[in-house]
Amino acid sequence: MPKNNIILFDNARVLVWKITEKIDELKLKLKELGENEFEQIVSEKRKLEYLGIRVALSELLGEEIRICYTDERKPYFVNNKYELSVSHSGEWIAVMIHPKRPVGIDIEIPTLKIQKVYTRFLSETEQHELSNGQDLKQLQIAWSAKEALYKIIGNEAVDFANQLRIFPFEVNEEGEISAEHIPTKKTYHLRYLQHSDYTLVYCLA
Repeated sequence: MPKNNIILFDNARVLVWKITEKIDELKLKLKELGENEFEQIVSEKRKLEYLGIRVALSELLGEEIRICYTDERKPYFVNNKYELSVSHSGEWIAVMIHPKRPVGIDIEIPTLKIQKVYTRFLSETEQHELSNGQDLKQLQIAWSAKEALYKIIGNEAVDFANQLRIFPFEVNEEGEISAEHIPTKKTYHLRYLQHSDYTLVYCLA
């Protein structure tokens, strides 16, 4: 797991990692596996995600801390030492932590399917301002931004098209975008990174 995959800013830490190891290799990297919880997972893909997230967090923190989940499936540390957000897509894992402030992160591998569904998560105004679905990278960033915001806000942002507003932005390899939670009129600032293998968006509230 290369150290240059770690992003540091404002006391937040982000780690992006491509899982190439097998399940048995990942298990060896953890002292506390949570055997009962792990054995209940049937899918090989989910097992890799389960292990990958915990190995990534161990790398980021320098220690192992048990992860629990709320009823909304939002992860948190059992000792509440850090705010936490996780994401996975394909072989890629992304995790983000901060000692106090809420965080949200989303990683997605490229897919053409997003051009078929963008009207479901973008309002008509956003569609007009964001290339009317023509710019695949812009759509991917917008989707990941709303996913990251949902992880911070929760069910008050479940209606992506009507409760979250992405303001116009230009697509570069990396950059910042602004968004608004419409019901509360609160503005959020997010950072994005366009990699050849994935789109990453993360937010520190």
